[in-house]
Amino acid sequence: MLKQTFIKKILFGLIVATIASCGNQNDKTEFTWDFSTQKKYRYSISQMVVSENKMYKDQPASLSNMIGNGNLNIRVKENNLADLSLTNMEVRMIVFDENGKAKDTISNTPPTNVTQDMKPNGTFVSDNHNFIFDIIFPLPSKELKIGETDKIPLQIPYNANGSRLFIKGFNTLEFVGIESFNGKECAVLKGKIDISNLEIPEELDGTYEGSSIGNGTYYFDIKKQCFVGADVQMTMVVLMDTETDKNDMGMYAKMKSDNEFKIRLEEIDE
Repeated sequence: MLKQTFIKKILFGLIVATIASCGNQNDKTEFTWDFSTQKKYRYSISQMVVSENKMYKDQPASLSNMIGNGNLNIRVKENNLADLSLTNMEVRMIVFDENGKAKDTISNTPPTNVTQDMKPNGTFVSDNHNFIFDIIFPLPSKELKIGETDKIPLQIPYNANGSRLFIKGFNTLEFVGIESFNGKECAVLKGKIDISNLEIPEELDGTYEGSSIGNGTYYFDIKKQCFVGADVQMTMVVLMDTETDKNDMGMYAKMKSDNEFKIRLEEIDE
């Protein structure tokens, strides 16, 4: 009798634990930055770009590789907003000839670049910000369960021979699970980036194309409410052709770049 009672207690405990575990899987998670107090998040950032640029139809494309390394800082201010800054950037570009042989190497140290007023939900007070921040630090606009998705609208400015247009699309984020990353328990978001909707007004002559297609993996510390890391790959293609028999002053430009971003949290100064 005592043995049966003991077994029943064990089974009851296992059932309760199983139910609790299943309940946690169904809990929804909110993804927002913790901007409640002043602090500074410091990240390392690296970018690699392989580019093909063609400025004349009858000439081969020029090829180049660019590698950039530095710090991405997020400084939380008193008003529950944060400023982003790129500091300590070092950029090295290698230019190749038509035979694929390196012909020039350029090294540069860009000045500090600051973008102001990011909100805890990852959006900005002003639309005049670098769209790359939307791609490397995207946040779902709603609470998600594991397995659920959210489509985040994105747009990239496009200069159509002096006319300012936008290429529009989405980063579709899926909450795929929880895992340990760089010593932190993180929610993992997988992103499918498709920014390829370019609407051309009928008043514009010529051919215009633009797209950014890629994917990202994002690691978000739910307890600390901040990104721990991000890995993004994206291919960008732009074409502008206004050369016609009637327009000797037309322009031609075709550019393709394969971009890779790697961001890692270094420290939080509180």
